[in-house]
Amino acid sequence: MAVLLQNPVRSYAWGSPTVIPELLGQEPTGQPQAELWVGAHPGSPSTVAADGRTLDRYIADDPDSTLGTKVTERFGGVLPYLLKILAIERPLSIQVHPTIEQAQQGYAAEDAAGVALDSPKRSYRDRNHKPEMVVALTEFEALMGFRDPRELVWLFEEIERAEFDDAAAMLKRDDGLRELVTTWLNLPEAEAQRLVSALIEVARARQDREALRIVARLADTYPGDRGILLASLMIRVPLRPGDAAFVGAGVPHAYLSGVAVEPQASSDNTLRAGLTPKHIDTAEVERILRYEAQGAQRVLPRECGPRENVYPVRDLDEFRICRLELGDEEIHPSGYGPRVVLVVDGHAELRTGANIVESSQAEPMELGQGQAAFVPDSERSAAITGSGVAFTITPNLS
Repeated sequence: MAVLLQNPVRSYAWGSPTVIPELLGQEPTGQPQAELWVGAHPGSPSTVAADGRTLDRYIADDPDSTLGTKVTERFGGVLPYLLKILAIERPLSIQVHPTIEQAQQGYAAEDAAGVALDSPKRSYRDRNHKPEMVVALTEFEALMGFRDPRELVWLFEEIERAEFDDAAAMLKRDDGLRELVTTWLNLPEAEAQRLVSALIEVARARQDREALRIVARLADTYPGDRGILLASLMIRVPLRPGDAAFVGAGVPHAYLSGVAVEPQASSDNTLRAGLTPKHIDTAEVERILRYEAQGAQRVLPRECGPRENVYPVRDLDEFRICRLELGDEEIHPSGYGPRVVLVVDGHAELRTGANIVESSQAEPMELGQGQAAFVPDSERSAAITGSGVAFTITPNLS
């Protein structure tokens, strides 16, 4: 049967002190609460409310029933996805995520170097990749991928500062974007500060270019951070509620503001390149960064059932995310295998398995705003009613 989950909240400096508490109907603590995690990642697993087992332990105790044979064989007996709610009040770091092969290599290298798994200097917390999507719940703003080098040449030539003549010259060469990014990541600190100060000075004097407006904003939060140089090379991606964007391996990105649901593969591997006081592993960022223009993909929802829309991503097995518009009429959500249901607005009633057939006699599981349930593979059918909006996530297998 479905089980109610209790879900951990992670506190980071960029988080909102009010959004997640309001979602959960709790009093704010005054501290920033950045991420609500729903899943079985061992770093912060959900807990089964009925018996206190962590969700990863609950699954490990009976993987055939909870995951099903196909998912168990494909993903080695672990839940392949993680679902988060992000509440962003200040910009996050510029970051990039590895492929599976890069994650395995990086994890092994840090183990061999004796870097403890909980060390702040550790980049690889697991051996998995971390493809991710954001589905906006409010107006949402991000930097995703690099601008076209020709556009960047126009920017640096137009601002008419000698400090950026070399940047414009590099960008005109073959593979110039890679050359410029590598150069800026490895600048001596004094030289980096000189360039950052010059760019901020230009940005505060003129607001006619989007890149310069972003630089001026970031300077208020991260004064002197060389990540501001990289941010000037990146594409601003605004999302309205219901809009989505997918970020694959190697694509640089930084989330600036807003609230979103974030489905991803179950991983906590993040390589940071700037806009953070946390550990930056420049060599590893260079190893996995992709330099082609664009990079991130906007994802258009597609109707897959009454009041159900899926956000499709090709060639991705770990997750399939759907948005449900809840009402009195039952929604039988699509998807295969173990399922998480998360209510982000309003409330839901969830029935599974035999409860659907005997709905007049069975008591449904009540899910309030911010609550989530895990539906094991053994419950092959589900029905959801209520009022508001919910998301469901399953493996992307058929």
